[in-house]
Amino acid sequence: MRERIIHVFPIIICILVLMNSGVGLAEEVNSSCPLYQAGSFGLFEKGEYSEIFTVDDMNRLGDHGIGGFEDLNGELLQVDGRVYQITNDGVVHAPSGETGVCFANTVKFIPQITYAVNNMSSLEELYNSIQKSIPDTQQIYAVRINGSFHNITFRSIPAQNKPYPPLSDVIKNQSIFNREDANGTLVGFFYPEWMNGVNYAGFHLHFITDTYDAGGHILKAEPKEAVVSLEKVSELHLYLENKKEET
Repeated sequence: MRERIIHVFPIIICILVLMNSGVGLAEEVNSSCPLYQAGSFGLFEKGEYSEIFTVDDMNRLGDHGIGGFEDLNGELLQVDGRVYQITNDGVVHAPSGETGVCFANTVKFIPQITYAVNNMSSLEELYNSIQKSIPDTQQIYAVRINGSFHNITFRSIPAQNKPYPPLSDVIKNQSIFNREDANGTLVGFFYPEWMNGVNYAGFHLHFITDTYDAGGHILKAEPKEAVVSLEKVSELHLYLENKKEET
């Protein structure tokens, strides 16, 4: 029998912003929004697709997230406390709790900034709007966008076998999907430039339709009517390896 043992918080990076001089460190930590991350993007893009934690682990830590599964078997999206797996055939699955996760981010999502957008011509226009609404672009933000889209394009990638190829090679065989007049949710994060290597600097979002029948890593979008919600992250808890023991 194998018992799963995961190092809790082997590395903790705390980004703490005190609102005024009367707020103590302990009080700020208690009111903070922790981001939990499995793996580093620098290792992930080089081909590290081994399990770090499971779907159950991810759901215990947060309710809003994105990532990839063990062996890079499809795109991972977590919304409203449920994890979905979109495989490269475009099918959306509800993976079991024991399914391995190789790279992921998750938070308990409580939006602090919310605003509406209408009739945007591109994903870049949407991203520019979000960056203008962020008080400090040197901070990490969880992002959720609910609404309708004139057009939206997304991708998924096939499962890999060891020895794993780098991500750049895997993407050459990605499956690309497009929906017109689609309704759904974008989930993900904004990472400042200094996060590059630890994570992917900039925006990283995944999409799922309201009917949960399609989705993947976002490539293009033309938002029709949507609501953008943001939450600032003040702590990063980084899991770098999965420790298991035989009993």
